[in-house]
Amino acid sequence: MPWNQDIVRMLPREDIIEYLTEVLDKMGFRNHERVADRDRWGVDIVAVRDDPLAGTEKLLIKVHTGSLASAKEVSVFGDLIDRYKADRGILISPLGFTKDARTVVAKEYRARIILWDAEKLAKTFSNYGIEVPEIKPQKPQEKAEETSLTKFELDAPLLFEFSPERVLRAIAGEASRKYPIKPEDIKLSFLKVYLSTAYIISWSARKGESEEKGKAVVFSEEKIVPHANSDPKLATPVKKALLNDRSEINATEREIESPLSPSEAVLLLKNTLSGKLGLPESNITIHERKKVYMPTKAEAELKVGANRARAVVDLNINEVWLEVSELPDEYFLRTVTEILMEKIGEEPLESKIERNNGKVKVFGKTKRFNFEFKFNGYTGAVVYGESIITDEALREFISSTYPEGTILNIEKGKKVAIVEVGLKEGIVILEVNLENGEFKEITTLPSPEEAFKKAKPIIENNFPVNNLKLASSRVLEHKFLEITMEGEGGKATAKIDGDTKDVLDYFVEITPQKAEELVLAKYPGYRTLSVSESDDVYTVEIENDQHKVTVRVTKDGKIVEEADRVLKKEVAGKIAAEKARSIDETAEIKGIRLDGDWIVEFQGSSKVGKFVLDRKTGEVKGEDIRFTELALEEAFHEHLRKLYGETGLKTERLTHYKEEGYIHIKVAGKNGLYYARIDTKTGKILSEDRAPIKGITAKLKQFQLESKYK
Repeated sequence: MPWNQDIVRMLPREDIIEYLTEVLDKMGFRNHERVADRDRWGVDIVAVRDDPLAGTEKLLIKVHTGSLASAKEVSVFGDLIDRYKADRGILISPLGFTKDARTVVAKEYRARIILWDAEKLAKTFSNYGIEVPEIKPQKPQEKAEETSLTKFELDAPLLFEFSPERVLRAIAGEASRKYPIKPEDIKLSFLKVYLSTAYIISWSARKGESEEKGKAVVFSEEKIVPHANSDPKLATPVKKALLNDRSEINATEREIESPLSPSEAVLLLKNTLSGKLGLPESNITIHERKKVYMPTKAEAELKVGANRARAVVDLNINEVWLEVSELPDEYFLRTVTEILMEKIGEEPLESKIERNNGKVKVFGKTKRFNFEFKFNGYTGAVVYGESIITDEALREFISSTYPEGTILNIEKGKKVAIVEVGLKEGIVILEVNLENGEFKEITTLPSPEEAFKKAKPIIENNFPVNNLKLASSRVLEHKFLEITMEGEGGKATAKIDGDTKDVLDYFVEITPQKAEELVLAKYPGYRTLSVSESDDVYTVEIENDQHKVTVRVTKDGKIVEEADRVLKKEVAGKIAAEKARSIDETAEIKGIRLDGDWIVEFQGSSKVGKFVLDRKTGEVKGEDIRFTELALEEAFHEHLRKLYGETGLKTERLTHYKEEGYIHIKVAGKNGLYYARIDTKTGKILSEDRAPIKGITAKLKQFQLESKYK
């Protein structure tokens, strides 16, 4: 989550100051200090940096929280800038500034006081890579624990800052590393701080014409740092300490140890410098001595959830000693009893406890419930908890609540059961909380008898079924009632809406016998051949003296439609015979078959072929009729006799090209050879030729015609 104004406004003032010190480091303010006594100095941070262009820059920062910063706040801050001879000041107010405050800055402190609101802080923290904290609502318990610490004022500054929050974070980090304990589960209930006095001493040493200066820190006889001002770890803390005369710490108790008196510190330093510099102590001058306090150790008593623990933090090396024991069995058994009494009002009759890697499981049963709880063995936090009413207890509970009802169905989920209870006035749908036995009525469906009274006339008035009777019922999705009815001609299912009590949907299915009855009523004089069924329809085949008819009937009986009609074969045969004789009096039917329509094949003395009769009416839809080869041969002979007066004609060759629809014929007569191509459908001579039998050109002519009429 990125920084935003809301997050900034939820930050405690102490956290804002801490984040600002990180920002100052990244801005180049290597020498900055958080002011220990804000009430006395009036500001929160003093920062100094060396700018190669502008020179030394001194900056004051004050954080105002809890309300809009007013014009008075601006004026007071301006006076502090003048008093401490600062170059600029930043006044921070996450909740914003009044209009007058902004006006005062614009008129009197332009470029000297910079106003930062929540938006500016959010951008600054984001730009300098400050990590966004996890903001959680502060619990009353946490507030009480914070106020349990006392603010102790010290008569000297701290060499190193001390923060109860940092101590707690170090302890929490160690706890989460060693145990299954979350950092947020660790709370301070007692904090004792051990402080040791030390001295910052400014000195100089003369060696001939030269002089050496420095600032030393004397911790004890064993630990003296003569050049603390150039020591990487001590240089900045020494500068900060020299800016303050007092400090304060928050703790429950404090204990101060003084390894050296001020005079002893001076003697030890001069002796040490004399040895290191090779100078007599008389050449070493002490200019200033300042006492400081150094936090060395913190002892903490902790609340670890419901548990207690102790920790010791060595502040010199930031090392934490911590040991947490698991809570006893009695705690978990007592806690489970309290939870169950509050939740279901029953105490455990049987309880068992199991431990595994810092986790504790307690399970058993009460009078009506089975239960199981899992805890963090160190904090006592409930990781998982469940109490489920037994099936037997659930049925007893429903039966006692509805003594005249009948349990129709119980559908159990993990936490909730849906129960259907049949009563005289209807079906009650209950939602039962399996964890505590509480229930509520979701809806009431009509009784099957009431639903039947509504559905019966709707079905009987619109479908071919009669005298329906209620056969069965069931609840659908806990909000609909489905009833099944059976009667004369079929059965029906109706779906009743639980809210409106109206028929929402229905389904009707007639019997095969009813389907047959409906068809015969529509087709009087017909007889039934067969009745078959598929998913949606009945197929009824019927016949009379003329036709066979296929009728489809929807299973609800609403639609009766003719699917097919065909002449019976014997009827089609009679029609075909009459048609064939009209073509050729000698014609006989050679075959009749149903292929979509009736296909009839016939043959007569003069004509042969087939024709198509409409399957329903017997009308001729198409025909393919041709002359017979014998008829065509006799007709051609007669043609030659009339045209050429030929006698004694003899057919030498007749070739029938059925696909092309003609024949080639060669006939020999007394006067010549005769060739022809004759259309088999019309009997018309398409072409004809004659060749002499004898003579010089006879053979050539015959050869040509043989090729043409092959």
